[in-house]
Amino acid sequence: MSSQFRYDGRVQSTAGFAVSGVSIAVLTQPANTSTQPGSPLATIFAAATSNAATITAASWLAGSISFTFSAPPPADVVVGSFISVSGITPSGYNGIWQVTGVSGNVVTVTTPFTLTAIANPGSYVSGGTVATSALPNPFFTDTLGNFFFYAAAGIYTVQIYDTQGRIPTPLILADQNVVAGGGSGSVTSVALTVPAEFTVTGSPIVGAGTLAIGKANISANQFLRGPTSGGPAPWAAGPIVAADLPAGTGTVTSVAATLTAPASLLTATVGGSPITTNGTIVLTLSLPNNQPNTVWAGPSSGGPGPNTQRSLVAADLPQVVTSLTSANILNLLTTPITLVAAPGVGFRIVPLFIQIVLFGGAAAYTDAGGAVSFNIGSSSAPLSNNNIFLVTTSPNKKIQVFSWPGDTDTAGNPPTDDNGALTISKVTNNFAAGNGTAKITVQYLVLPTT
Repeated sequence: MSSQFRYDGRVQSTAGFAVSGVSIAVLTQPANTSTQPGSPLATIFAAATSNAATITAASWLAGSISFTFSAPPPADVVVGSFISVSGITPSGYNGIWQVTGVSGNVVTVTTPFTLTAIANPGSYVSGGTVATSALPNPFFTDTLGNFFFYAAAGIYTVQIYDTQGRIPTPLILADQNVVAGGGSGSVTSVALTVPAEFTVTGSPIVGAGTLAIGKANISANQFLRGPTSGGPAPWAAGPIVAADLPAGTGTVTSVAATLTAPASLLTATVGGSPITTNGTIVLTLSLPNNQPNTVWAGPSSGGPGPNTQRSLVAADLPQVVTSLTSANILNLLTTPITLVAAPGVGFRIVPLFIQIVLFGGAAAYTDAGGAVSFNIGSSSAPLSNNNIFLVTTSPNKKIQVFSWPGDTDTAGNPPTDDNGALTISKVTNNFAAGNGTAKITVQYLVLPTT
């Protein structure tokens, strides 16, 4: 709905009292007022503008209808408002309905102004468009006898009648002019013309519309320019001519290019240089050959430096260092410690090697049995013995380094080590006493499991 204009009225008795709940029917011309309501009934609205929406589903339950909108309902669809639905098969879902509830994209409705339940229209098949801010026609005056409606500009008949008999004879207000407001006149069409350098759309306007000015298309290698010689004249499309260029333009006779790249990283060549008339300069950068089993990388230790070809060293691989307190070591059975966090669904941690450094404390640990184990899901790598943790008192320390022995998880989709963290725990029995600490370094890869 667009370009709708307001009509206001009031119904009162001969004594001047407001008459509420009186029926108002708005009829297009020529109107037949021999019945109540008359005909033909006009399409009217409760607001100057309205929104459009699309229905994707509809259902009936216990005398009310639920419509599913394709997107969240427009802001003017609220409890108590009216919507006009059309284009649904079966047609029993079509009509003007009063909104009783809005939940997400679902709007429930009932029949306006009656207590009669809606008959079951049947199963929804297809279709459905909505005009919001609709008004039923006819509708009622409010508690002060006032009424209003919006309609397209035009001449209407307003029929006022009362089913309760408070107005014994219907009032017929013929030839009611609904217009755009002050200043409305007899102009019915407006057109716009523009110079050839521009385009205009929406012209002429008959009733209501929008005029839009745009840029016209221009041929390749053309410019909007003044005349090529002589006095001033309107702009026109044309090429640049020599007289348009400032004096001294075009003195360069040769252009050359050079390209330098670090020899250890790239090889560089230049083709087509110099250009003396026209042509193309081609700059080519290529990677040099690499020795087998080497990578381009920064220094293997120390501070930053240039990239070079070299072999991988241990420090290039992902690694994590975890410090264990004496409380951690004494509770490995009950509280396993995460060494490498879970890598995410579809990936698995593959340890390369593990180093354990145990720093003796004031008291040595004692072991009641049960291996210290490194675990990923159901996969585990237990130590053959726990001697690394049984270091005598400070300042003694002990180091154990071992490669991952390999493992097999429990089958599943996904398997247990997919997205599993690497942890250290004790199979049975916590260590007793002791207060030494440990530092565990893990070098690892993260590999996909799909």
